[in-house]
Amino acid sequence: MIRYINRGPEVTIQDPLHPGQYKKYKDLNWQGMPEIISFTDYLRWNYTLNYGMHIRKLHAEHVLPIPYTIKPNSKILNVTIVTGKYDRVDYSSFLLYVICDVFFNCEGNLIHQEYCVSGYFRMFDSSDFFNGVELYNGKRIRCHAPLDEFLVPIMSKSGFDVVAEEILEKYYNKEYGYNNRINGKVLAEGMGYTIQYLRLSVNGNLKSKLIIDRKDVVVYDSNGRPITMLIPARTILVDKSLIEDTKLDNVIIHECVHIYLHNLFYYAQSLYRSVIGKEVPEFLDYFYSETQKDCIRWMETQANSIARHIQMPRDETTDFIIDFIDRYDEEMNFDDYRELIDMVKNRFGVSRYAAKKRIIELGWTEVRGVYTYCTTGYVDDHEIESRLPADQTYTLPLRCIAQIFGESKEFATLASSRRYIYIDGHMCRNDEKYVIKEYGVAFGLTEYAKHNMSECCISFKQIYGKQEYSYTYGELNKEDLRIIVEHTLDSEQKKKLRLAMDERKSEGQKLGNKATTNPLGEAVKFHMKRCGVTSDILSDRSGLGIATITKLRNGKKVKLETILAFSVALELEKTFMLDLIQKANLSFNAGNPAHNMYLTILELLPNANVFQINEFLKEEGFTPWTQERDKANTKEAV
Repeated sequence: MIRYINRGPEVTIQDPLHPGQYKKYKDLNWQGMPEIISFTDYLRWNYTLNYGMHIRKLHAEHVLPIPYTIKPNSKILNVTIVTGKYDRVDYSSFLLYVICDVFFNCEGNLIHQEYCVSGYFRMFDSSDFFNGVELYNGKRIRCHAPLDEFLVPIMSKSGFDVVAEEILEKYYNKEYGYNNRINGKVLAEGMGYTIQYLRLSVNGNLKSKLIIDRKDVVVYDSNGRPITMLIPARTILVDKSLIEDTKLDNVIIHECVHIYLHNLFYYAQSLYRSVIGKEVPEFLDYFYSETQKDCIRWMETQANSIARHIQMPRDETTDFIIDFIDRYDEEMNFDDYRELIDMVKNRFGVSRYAAKKRIIELGWTEVRGVYTYCTTGYVDDHEIESRLPADQTYTLPLRCIAQIFGESKEFATLASSRRYIYIDGHMCRNDEKYVIKEYGVAFGLTEYAKHNMSECCISFKQIYGKQEYSYTYGELNKEDLRIIVEHTLDSEQKKKLRLAMDERKSEGQKLGNKATTNPLGEAVKFHMKRCGVTSDILSDRSGLGIATITKLRNGKKVKLETILAFSVALELEKTFMLDLIQKANLSFNAGNPAHNMYLTILELLPNANVFQINEFLKEEGFTPWTQERDKANTKEAV
């Protein structure tokens, strides 16, 4: 195999003092061959010499086009592959346009010229990489169905319906028709694939695998023991847990999209694996760099989205929605839109999320604020105005709010001002016009707020996350912050504020005047006495065990979470909480997601008790502050 520029144990770079010449250096960062490569890399590794020989041959025969600045008898010194452009023809073939940089020695002067070498590639027939050569001036090469460098189709979302219709037209048995749910097994069989049901993982997270070439695959028996099985080529493996599941068709159709759109990608990786002597991988078996991950993510996005378009064909779904809406003489309300989503879900056998997405894609954006999921459940239905961009939302999980809180000083300042409150998945103005409160505790949005979200709630931009294909996280929409009106305090409020500050200052002075070698222990005792609580009462209010409280009273080393639970249980002012953290030689780490979550909760949920905070943390996947009381109760029950 030919090692090419900047790849392999040795790095070859152009000599800046001598154009057309190269120097070699040992690559200290070389960690072996990558798991997947682009098709351009594959050409560089294996065909750089071939491209050089072909261009030299044409030049020797005086048929290579050259500009007037290069004399016909000039000698070619070097040929390198710069990049490649690829145009998909069908399931198994594509056109390729390879850009090569050619250095000429023209009477002692080194001149370089780029060429576009055109050709075509066929999986099941002969290919021709050298079908034509033209001068290349950097002009964009127009492709009918462009592929990226990994041979993954480049398409806009508007093209998903076209691909869905192509797959159904070519491979779906017409006898089944589209009036019934699309049968994933029938579609797979039409594409020449069989389905096998096996246990694919111990934890059940892996739902399917696409096996294009025959290979050994590790599966699991009923006891979770691994078994190696030889799986025939052209097989879709489906986890046994899905046999009676409504998601079965979607999972199979998802793999069918991979077969139709990403076969060229897989074939290129098979060629690469055959060269380096590694077993051909299955999908989801890769370990890859960030650059390679973008390719995998795009394939998953296409498979997820187009599977939805296949299950809910445009014409049939549109007719179904129109028939439903025609039943109503008056304007539809939230309950009506919920019924529409559920009707589409049941009619086409898809998830509620997929049904809602498809309805929006087909033009009924009124359902955007209906059935909006946030961490553990659906938030109250609300109206989203049509002018709000499709990639923005008013609903965001607390985990994402905490992330923004840690990243944006503007947002942290806004949250700390208490002018906004986090309620039912929204950052809403803390005003009785928008927030329903009872005994000073907020528990929902008013009906007015639900129909005027732009007036009272901050919108966030949704972008695809780096870790999970289907997950989106928020990025603060800075434009909404600029239009926030500053709140002012009246004279009575200012008087109360000064009294509160004077009280805190007085208490702080008393605490600061205590000379002690155990500042944490003395501060803990001071606050417990000031608040009139015993260790037993504190344990009940905080969930901390008596042993931990004793450690606190004695000024022993404790965790940040213990200090926070103590402070919240005693409803200490923020000044005193920070004082305790400092006396315990602890601090918040801005790079720690858990610490950002703590700060967010303390700012946005000031009235939450320790046990409510523990539930928030568990819902967001973080360890609760205190668990000792739960453990004690468990032991008592046993």
